[in-house]
Amino acid sequence: MILVDIYVPSVGNTYDFRLDEEEKISAIIEEISELIGQKEHCQIVGDIKKLMLCSKKNQQILPKHSTLSANGIVTGSSLLLV
Repeated sequence: MILVDIYVPSVGNTYDFRLDEEEKISAIIEEISELIGQKEHCQIVGDIKKLMLCSKKNQQILPKHSTLSANGIVTGSSLLLV
């Protein structure tokens, strides 16, 4: 498990998450979306499959079929959910 910051521009907030670095990014995006929706008391509108998780440091979109560890994401990394 790693601790990361995830900024979500559509909500305008940054969230701290503890994530499994070996889980597929597609599953992580779904989990994050659901948790943010619960916290903000809103439902994410649109196609969840179009959401992307990005690395701020590397300025790259993380492949959904990959894992955080395979993309060099470690504790303290900052990510972006768009």
